[in-house]
Amino acid sequence: MNPTINEWVIRLSFAFTGLIHVLPLAGLFGRPLLERAYGVTLGEGHDLTILMQHRALLFGLLAAACFAAVASPGWRWPVGIAALISMLGFVLIAALQAHGLPIAKVMWIDVGAALLLSFGLMLHFKSGY
Repeated sequence: MNPTINEWVIRLSFAFTGLIHVLPLAGLFGRPLLERAYGVTLGEGHDLTILMQHRALLFGLLAAACFAAVASPGWRWPVGIAALISMLGFVLIAALQAHGLPIAKVMWIDVGAALLLSFGLMLHFKSGY
């Protein structure tokens, strides 16, 4: 069966969401990559680096789920809701506190991705899933 335009938009919304969540995975390879990716300095010690690497790993899991949802309509609701909670939760946390330009950049990327994913989920709902 040939996918409709709506199906392609749904797939694109999950693929894009997966892509922005897979990028932080590079942070698993150390502090310099984490600092470069987020535009921040992690300071002395290793504790914050460990927390950020764990964050990168969790984002990698979310990315894998988003990529699976591209091809598996049954995964779209749980994965889409989890991704929206993650992105909109970050936006809310950042919006309620003072933050620098690097956090603002991540926040606006999450806003755009959340809007795209929300549109994809609305199309998914409209298609009867």
